[in-house]
Amino acid sequence: MNIRPIDVKILYPKLTEVSQVVLGEQQKENMLRHINSQKNQAKVDEDLRRVREKDNASEIRLSQKQEREKQEPKKSKKQQKGFDIRI
Repeated sequence: MNIRPIDVKILYPKLTEVSQVVLGEQQKENMLRHINSQKNQAKVDEDLRRVREKDNASEIRLSQKQEREKQEPKKSKKQQKGFDIRI
């Protein structure tokens, strides 16, 4: 089977069209992979931020509880000073 000059003139434009389509599909796949990786990274960052917030919240709660416990004996002493109950 011989390739005639007319066949080459017809095939060459089709070759460039096909290569552009293939290149476009590859770029689309690469963009989708990149977008998915960014979404996954954002999700990981958000999950990590939530965990850190929970840790910080528990530390704050513990420190607030400790402060309240320290202040409660002082308050009870002040309240006891006001009342003098003798039997």
